[in-house]
Amino acid sequence: MQGRAEQLFKQLRTASSIKGLINESEDSHFDCKEWPISDNDAQKMLAKAASGFTNAEGGVLVIGMKAESKPNDEPDVVTSAAPVSDTAFVKSRVLNLIGNLVEPGIVGVKAREVNDQEGAKSGFVVLYVPASDGLPRRSRKDWRFYQRIGSGTLPMEYFQIEDMFGKRPHPRLELVLERVRIGQTGFDQKPKRLFRLGLANKGRGLAKFPSIRFKRNCGLWSSTTDGLDGNGNNGLPLRASESEWVIFRGGIDDVVYPEDRLLITILEQNGQNLGQDRTPTSQDQLVSMVSNKTRWRFSSISFSCEISCEGLPTMVVDRSFEEEVHRE
Repeated sequence: MQGRAEQLFKQLRTASSIKGLINESEDSHFDCKEWPISDNDAQKMLAKAASGFTNAEGGVLVIGMKAESKPNDEPDVVTSAAPVSDTAFVKSRVLNLIGNLVEPGIVGVKAREVNDQEGAKSGFVVLYVPASDGLPRRSRKDWRFYQRIGSGTLPMEYFQIEDMFGKRPHPRLELVLERVRIGQTGFDQKPKRLFRLGLANKGRGLAKFPSIRFKRNCGLWSSTTDGLDGNGNNGLPLRASESEWVIFRGGIDDVVYPEDRLLITILEQNGQNLGQDRTPTSQDQLVSMVSNKTRWRFSSISFSCEISCEGLPTMVVDRSFEEEVHRE
């Protein structure tokens, strides 16, 4: 699941989308700067901005835009464009500097050139700085720890630094829901659309007590006879619950390791029998050569679930699949 900073970085791909930020307020995930004339000033600016974002929730720095400070603690507002003259140089310089300006280093920094028009050298550089787990990061230009709060990047207080030094890396769970195939299952041997359900850990910490739950009326259900392996076994225990919920929740021995995924069960969807589909062959005058196939329609699915693990808030995740017609 993408955070706001990742979504913003994904959106800012054209000059028009960046200029569309004019009159917008900066916030905890978005900052804009002009590219300084002095290289030393550029280093100070990058070190502070990167340290501030990575010690918070991550963010996007747009280089080549002006912002105006507002009184009474109001957020800064983007006022106009100030394109850099050579985006390729600035992007290269930014990526080369970031690794040397912040310690410990930040993993996952991305930069993108966005030119005013095709073939032009001038334009903007969009920098994505992810949030970091564990130890706080500091600027090597002034050896201070910064954190992005609201529309400002502020020096961290002692208690904030102390708190971050005590943090462990966090897990980050994502839903795995994949269409597998259409096949005959169960005692009735009717075609069913099958989906593989699981959880993936995209964070750096261990996901303990992983859990997922969804409503029974979503159109998908878990086969208690087949399970994940065809023998009734699942990747997480199926827990007793109220009649409207299906809940898979792990115990003390159930974890999802970083950069790993845990498959839980196979979900099934019933189809609607649409009757025979009489498809003529190249010699359709011969009745004996006509092939008869039964069509099954699988309606569109809107799947919504809640996923959680120890130390993280419960997240609601949605996924959808289009209608599908199968012939057998």
